[in-house]
Amino acid sequence: MKFLRRGSFSVKWLEVAVTVDPEYQEMVSQVLLDQGVQGLEIVDPYAFRQVLDENRYLDYADDGLIESYGEKVIIKAYFSTDRDAEKLKSTLNDEFMRFLGLIPGYTLRIRDDSEWKDNWKKYYKTFKIFERVVIKPTWEDYSKTGDEVIVELEPGMAFGTGTHETTRMCAEFLDELVKGNEKVLDLGCGTGILGIIAAKLGASEVTCVDIDDAAYKACIENVRKNHVSDKVRVVLGELKNIETEKYDIIVVNIIADVILSLLPEFRKYSVPETKILLSGIIADRRDEIANAVKEHGYCLVTEKKQGEWVAMQICTDF
Repeated sequence: MKFLRRGSFSVKWLEVAVTVDPEYQEMVSQVLLDQGVQGLEIVDPYAFRQVLDENRYLDYADDGLIESYGEKVIIKAYFSTDRDAEKLKSTLNDEFMRFLGLIPGYTLRIRDDSEWKDNWKKYYKTFKIFERVVIKPTWEDYSKTGDEVIVELEPGMAFGTGTHETTRMCAEFLDELVKGNEKVLDLGCGTGILGIIAAKLGASEVTCVDIDDAAYKACIENVRKNHVSDKVRVVLGELKNIETEKYDIIVVNIIADVILSLLPEFRKYSVPETKILLSGIIADRRDEIANAVKEHGYCLVTEKKQGEWVAMQICTDF
């Protein structure tokens, strides 16, 4: 669940966080729901492990994240601060005893969404993502030097701050390949960081596409703040939702499984000279992607590696 701030106001919530063994999850959730919650969040480490084991789409899971959850289930319920905390606590104790025969460990406290909404910003600073390109959070001041290109970014709830290796490698490719007047497609654009970089480096026409509504809205706002609305259009949807046009550069910074599913489609949007940039590939799947690239009739031009991630530049072999 996500809480949003409006203007200078923050939202306060009465949070009840219950820690229980997995077998009590449904009963505890029902007890909380019966009290008229305004939001319910369940952190179930077992379910998360199962999803990661069965779903290869989650290449982006951080190392150590699963282990940090332990074995218990944490159920968080959010109530209006108008509720009488002591009365709610008494009611919960009665209901837990009635349905579980015990009172599980839980905490009850007032939470302010400003605790987590903006605190991360103090760790996100202006930095040079590659050679000519500097990423500047909107809340920081920075004066460019020489031929630097400044990209102002407000990530919001979308992926793409520029700090992740997958994004940095794409930025490096763009720094090398954009010479001026290119037509660029940024597929899975997130915040729009790569499309905006391309536009600021000299691309004349950029199309940013993402299926996520939060990313779509963040991208539109970042395009506006960077004064590239005349070059960059933003589309909510998938590759199939945009016109079949030919591009000079196609950037696909997603995950391996989506890349595999899209490989057959890139030909419709390419000419032999098109540079297709693939990123979001975990190193363990590098060979799988390289083999699929060859099987679909593309040529692997070059590749980059940072940390546990690989990015490739490929082209069509008509």
